[in-house]
Amino acid sequence: MTFVRAGNLLSDLLINLAGEQYQDLLRIAFSWRDVVGNLLEERTKLVKLEHNVLFVAVSNNVWMQELILDKHRIIAHLKRVTGIGLENIIFRIGSERRNV
Repeated sequence: MTFVRAGNLLSDLLINLAGEQYQDLLRIAFSWRDVVGNLLEERTKLVKLEHNVLFVAVSNNVWMQELILDKHRIIAHLKRVTGIGLENIIFRIGSERRNV
């Protein structure tokens, strides 16, 4: 008998219920903390995913610069973890509501 983590079952259920339009965004959202780390995850909000471009709101210029410098690694890590091939990530200053 193999055990499956409840968190994995819940995230899979939510992804399936989200519909095709939001499935990739949810996969990214569930992996975001692992990809960028706790500190940057707390200072960012995923806004939307449109045409393989991820839009992310960032709390201030300092954290935005950090993310911009690390953008290619983030895209590669998300590809490895989620299988989603992003073309770009656009970081914006602001506290836009999270769409996830």
